[in-house]
Amino acid sequence: MAMGTRGVLAIFAGLLMTAGFVAARTENRLLGTWLMMLGFVFATLWSVMSVFWSESNPSPLGSEAWLSLAAMAAAGAVYFGYLGLYGEGMGE
Repeated sequence: MAMGTRGVLAIFAGLLMTAGFVAARTENRLLGTWLMMLGFVFATLWSVMSVFWSESNPSPLGSEAWLSLAAMAAAGAVYFGYLGLYGEGMGE
């Protein structure tokens, strides 16, 4: 079974968020913040794609739920982006 674009975006989001947590735990907090922001950007893209995907395919969540997840992921990207812009790392 081939992996689609949504699957690749989900894997990137998970890997970037995991790397962000690891970087923050190893005293590289600013790098961890930027990696978390990138992870949430990928999660936002994945959720937005899922909104359109769920309209034509069977999905456990409806379009409204996917849109809500996209809004939460975008809020996370904005939050970590502002932390990074102001030079504050996670946990500081």
